[in-house]
Amino acid sequence: MRAPICGLVVSMVLCGVVSAGEVPGYRPPAVVDVNRPRSPIECDQPIGINWYGSTQRCLAELCAGGNVYNEYIFEGERRRRNPCYGQSPTNYPDE
Repeated sequence: MRAPICGLVVSMVLCGVVSAGEVPGYRPPAVVDVNRPRSPIECDQPIGINWYGSTQRCLAELCAGGNVYNEYIFEGERRRRNPCYGQSPTNYPDE
């Protein structure tokens, strides 16, 4: 018995009779951006430059509130240069 009612509600939303906000229990689909850089290491790569427009803006965005004081960071047994070293912890670069 639920199928005809659900079909009616879906068709009413698709036809514009009611808006999606008026349908009880309706949640819009989640939007996940898979093309955004996830770590400051990706700021030197094309994904970071294309997303933020420059390496500096990418680092300013991804390093804000993070570790900007240590020149090197350790991952297990490996030591690597911290891409956020020397960045301002709170400010974005001038436009």
